[in-house]
Amino acid sequence: MPFGFERDRIVETALRSNADKVVLLDWLDDIERPPYHEDVRTALADSPVVTTEIECNIFDLYETISVIADLIVSEREAGNDVYVNLATGSKITAIGGMIACMVTGGAEPYYVRAEEYSAGDEPVGHGVETKMELPQYPIAKPSPQRIAVLGYLVREEDGLREGISYSVSKKDLIEFGEQENLPFAAHYEGDSYNGYYRRLETHVLDPLLEKGYIEIEERGRQKIVRPAELGRQSYVAFQYVDDE
Repeated sequence: MPFGFERDRIVETALRSNADKVVLLDWLDDIERPPYHEDVRTALADSPVVTTEIECNIFDLYETISVIADLIVSEREAGNDVYVNLATGSKITAIGGMIACMVTGGAEPYYVRAEEYSAGDEPVGHGVETKMELPQYPIAKPSPQRIAVLGYLVREEDGLREGISYSVSKKDLIEFGEQENLPFAAHYEGDSYNGYYRRLETHVLDPLLEKGYIEIEERGRQKIVRPAELGRQSYVAFQYVDDE
């Protein structure tokens, strides 16, 4: 957890989550420390949670990514489940923490919404010290035909009337691919229908299944394909690809 200008979203989150260990990312800077920092240390010290502090400039993106990524890898190698709090530091640590989770693939990022927020006429910050440009990291989006298939699965599931069993089969997806001129179907020149199944599995279903975007259920001789929650969320995020 970045040790910024938060108290409850550090302490209460650790206790409610039954955390075994908390690593506070503490910055070295000339900024005056708020008095409740000691309250955080005391509350965690009086709890069953093991607490350590690591130096990290929470206003430096590169250092944040490096420190969090290194922690993720080392803790995962030690056999621990790792969670990264994106709510307790600066906006830069939130971005850096998310990138570190994505590039290592070994931690669960989360955000803590406060029960109440400070109300008043005064803004949180005063004045401008400096403007920092943040680098962009390219992230590969799913292929358009995979997004199209995810969209089809999501729409089919959402469109079910009560009492009707969900039953999108691989054959249904092949027919959808032909109708929408998707590459796996449009570029097939073989004379065997089994070729469609192989191309559908290789180019669409296997990659989606590997990422946890879909689930495949055996129902008799049929294999029913349905969107997993992660797939549904991914479609929401990348549906602009399908729209294009």
